[in-house]
Amino acid sequence: MKILIVDDEKLLLDLYHDILVENGFEVVMTTNSKEGIELAKREMPDVILLDILMPEMNGFDVAKILKSDDTMKNIPIYLLTNLPEESSSEKAKELGVSGYMMKAMTEPSKL
Repeated sequence: MKILIVDDEKLLLDLYHDILVENGFEVVMTTNSKEGIELAKREMPDVILLDILMPEMNGFDVAKILKSDDTMKNIPIYLLTNLPEESSSEKAKELGVSGYMMKAMTEPSKL
């Protein structure tokens, strides 16, 4: 199974990548929302993990573009967020995303 991850936080992107690869998934990733759209078109992943808050274009806009494309509209999209689900759920339902994954809410320990 191929998973596309689009998240502007490089540290989290690398963490997701390592966990998924260790569990046997093929992973394609980018920190850029526009490049994420191009990768989705080129790679045709089985699932897309998409950050909501990104520079240039937010995850809602990316999801809208992907869901409006007949070749990609059936690919499940899960939004990655630190936002409370209530603040985004109506917008997500309108766009047809499959669900949410909450990001870690804690800071790494300081040594």
